[in-house]
Amino acid sequence: MKNLKKIIVLIGILVLFTSCSKNYEKHENTLYDKFDTVIRYSLYTRTEKEFNNYSKFVEKEFDRLHKLYSTYDNFENVNNAKMINDMAGIKPVKVDKDLFDLIKLSKENYKKYNQKTNIAFGSVTDLWKKYRDNALEKKVIAIPSQKELEENNKHTNIDDIILDEKNSTVFIKDKNTKLDLGATAKGYATELVAKELKERGLKSGIISAGGNVKTIGKPVIKDKDKWKVAIQNPNLNAEKEKPYVAVVDIDETSMVTSGDYQRFFTYNNKKYHHIIDPVTLQPSNYSKSVTVITKDSALADFLSTTLFVMDYNDGRKLVDSLDNVEAFWVLEDNSIKFTDGLNDIIQLNN
Repeated sequence: MKNLKKIIVLIGILVLFTSCSKNYEKHENTLYDKFDTVIRYSLYTRTEKEFNNYSKFVEKEFDRLHKLYSTYDNFENVNNAKMINDMAGIKPVKVDKDLFDLIKLSKENYKKYNQKTNIAFGSVTDLWKKYRDNALEKKVIAIPSQKELEENNKHTNIDDIILDEKNSTVFIKDKNTKLDLGATAKGYATELVAKELKERGLKSGIISAGGNVKTIGKPVIKDKDKWKVAIQNPNLNAEKEKPYVAVVDIDETSMVTSGDYQRFFTYNNKKYHHIIDPVTLQPSNYSKSVTVITKDSALADFLSTTLFVMDYNDGRKLVDSLDNVEAFWVLEDNSIKFTDGLNDIIQLNN
């Protein structure tokens, strides 16, 4: 586990590689202003020119999708999620297919997977964001009252999001209902970018978008036929001593982590993070992090949030009922659980 020659992607932190095949060169780049996270990608190409061509596409596409999926900012000549929220209760908004399809898939997955990850939950998550921003930026530390939360929760009916596929429009019937695509957009965007890179001819690469890791092809590194991806230790105080809790050997797939350590503030010695339980309307306290491994990054992103707001036993039942989905939990008491499919491909960092 301490051999630095292993290929390790530290989810949400760092991409480290050592050597390449003599026919390929490793090139990498970092984007800092997309999807409220750091996006790093390493692509293995035969020439720097080839990498530059891919890189231009990656930067341009992540920028386009960031603007399209944003619920916080308006952009010139872009009918995005923020505009849908602005037009709630007023009129439908005609949108790009990539936004329409994301909203449609998110609605379908909500009904299919336990109704825990709700893109119509924005009136509640925005309220928490206001308090979190005040705490982190203005040092005004407080939490919303349960009465405020319950009032906002009256406006979270996902069926109030009306999709017109023929006209490619989205309309929110309730003027106080707001889209929140935070649990779905980054994974969906990462999947779109990776698919297009493959269609353009990329044979090997990896994208790390915050807690979202997408591998493309196999590593073109001598004697290595698997990617090794590390799961970050969610305990901040332990990072120097033990930055990761496990390493997983994976093929071309997606690996997404939701955790309580990314965006949070402390009030009365209690951590208040950004993943809100739709039942209690408070930050979920079942786990410190949940990692999902499955082929599709959009589904992995959706499920990692869903499992994070579920009791472990219920979440385990859900994962066990799905094909080609594996999961890894760091529970609130720091105990570790994982599905049987990881037994032969995981190394715990004890």
